[in-house]
Amino acid sequence: MWWNALSFFEQMMFVTAVTATLIMIVFIILMIIGMDGGQSFDGMDVDVDDIDIFNDEPLSMISGLRILSIRGVLAFFSVGGWLAFIFADTTGPFLALVIGAVGGSAAAILLAIAFRAALRLESSGNTDYRYAIGKPASVYIKIPANRQNYGKVTMTLQNKFVEVEAVTDDSEDIVYGTPVKVIALADQNTLVVTKIKS
Repeated sequence: MWWNALSFFEQMMFVTAVTATLIMIVFIILMIIGMDGGQSFDGMDVDVDDIDIFNDEPLSMISGLRILSIRGVLAFFSVGGWLAFIFADTTGPFLALVIGAVGGSAAAILLAIAFRAALRLESSGNTDYRYAIGKPASVYIKIPANRQNYGKVTMTLQNKFVEVEAVTDDSEDIVYGTPVKVIALADQNTLVVTKIKS
């Protein structure tokens, strides 16, 4: 059987690649049918980026890109696993692992760039942020306390999933993933938010 002919390293890379690829396909299907990005699913919130290994800084963010999101990690293991599996027979396990790590990292970065570009396209155009007042959002990039600097939130507005700059008058920073409520506009394109008290 072909499986028995594989080395232990090749078997591990195959299992890793297949598992990550299948999970990624599930997330893509959820995104296509509109159940990604915090949409409700049988009473539960589904957000594939709800877990970020290092919150949102400093390691998971590079120039505003969230590299270590769930999508990024899946892309890393999927592409990296397949590359390591393919090259293991010709280059040996160590070099195949290096090739897989480089390819997986490139895939995670390219995916982050693609999602950031998609969010920018969705948030541009004739969006009227006055309609955001009173609506819930989720913190995407940490919002410093007392309007010390800008952060970002994501929300559904005018039937679009948008990423918007935000500030807060709260006395504490609002970290990634925290549910907030839009209470005002700081300017035409910046929201004023407050943490939703549980």
